[in-house]
Amino acid sequence: MKQLFVVFPQFEKFQSIPELFERATVDTGGYGVSWDDELDLDAETIWEDGILIEVQKSSDVNHVLAYHLSLARENAHMTQKELSEKTGIYQADISKIERGLGNPSLLTLQRIANGLGLELQIAFAARKEESKSV
Repeated sequence: MKQLFVVFPQFEKFQSIPELFERATVDTGGYGVSWDDELDLDAETIWEDGILIEVQKSSDVNHVLAYHLSLARENAHMTQKELSEKTGIYQADISKIERGLGNPSLLTLQRIANGLGLELQIAFAARKEESKSV
């Protein structure tokens, strides 16, 4: 979505309200995609300006972590280099984690949270049930 911030400034809401991603609805009539009353993309814009990407059916934990770490670091107005200097973790390792390629230990995650001035929280939640047609 970051590439859309320049084209559609209202899409910057995704940075501060990541839950919006989960609110996406696709209009079966072919209009497009909507997130709330202000955010939507019509089918023509998606077709003309969209970028073809491969979509995973389910998010893997490394990519979810990557997204949240990147967002937290940006919200803290820190570069990867600054976070590296604060935590003693190599910038290359932080980059790997932010790209979903790393597999950090809990201790590493705690050091990153401390460096960002945040509290590390780990939660287990029930899976969303898939709706079944009858």
